[in-house]
Amino acid sequence: VWQPLVTRLAADGFSGPRVNALLATLAPVPSQSPMGRKMVELYKSRFMPRPPSAKPTPTTYYKGVVTEQNAALCRAFIAEHKQAFSQAQTRYGVPSSVAAALLFVETRLGKVLADVPENALYTLASMAVSREPSEIDQWLPRMPGYEEHMAWLQETMPKRADWAYKELRALVSHLLQDDLDPSYLPSSIYGAVGLCQFMPSNIAAYGADGDGDGRVDLFHVPDAVASLSNYLARHGWKPGISRAQQHKVLMTYNRSTVYANTILALADLVQKGATAPAKGTVRGKTEKNAAPGKGR
Repeated sequence: VWQPLVTRLAADGFSGPRVNALLATLAPVPSQSPMGRKMVELYKSRFMPRPPSAKPTPTTYYKGVVTEQNAALCRAFIAEHKQAFSQAQTRYGVPSSVAAALLFVETRLGKVLADVPENALYTLASMAVSREPSEIDQWLPRMPGYEEHMAWLQETMPKRADWAYKELRALVSHLLQDDLDPSYLPSSIYGAVGLCQFMPSNIAAYGADGDGDGRVDLFHVPDAVASLSNYLARHGWKPGISRAQQHKVLMTYNRSTVYANTILALADLVQKGATAPAKGTVRGKTEKNAAPGKGR
């Protein structure tokens, strides 16, 4: 069942004992969940759209995130990893308060590293080989009237599979280059990894070695802090930029106004110890839609 993937990787220059060892960690059959979940999401958005909701304002945050208690956790995390945050701030110009707030929103400072039981390699491999509606038959009933939209499913699934393959190829390259264990790759529902939740294709572009050990491991605090700071700096974060510019840069990480609002408001509390706002909250995190984050 994985042979098409093996053949495609080999054509792209990824073959040999080390690649075989990575692929040998995959379960005997693909999981339907990654592609099934993505297609349900796209189907509902296209064929079952919800009424438009109120536009988020600058005081709209993820519920329960912008609190003094969480700010205190961020401050303690910065203190625990003082050197990592200090070096990243000096090198990239991103305040430690912002870096810690982003890590809190993404993974609760590394305490919540996965949304699903499958690891990143299995998640992306499963998506990459799921190209036909019959391969997600367990999920089809969750798309009312899907029979009338089979042409759309047959057109859309290969596109999402090709996206997953590119991310898988990037992940395999990362695992080989940095000699990481594929068995420990907790991830988002679409394969984002690490405390800062990078998609694999962004690791090569923005991953940074924060502790000087010669490799990038986004499950390691110094590397995660350096990498997210590098990403923000490369997308326009500079010391002294305006609040509006900070907001714009954060939205390249995740195209969500509420996401950017939340990080900046929590960073304010981390920096100043201010009182958390009592209103203007929304439900929990949305799916990432931009460069590092998930489920592109």
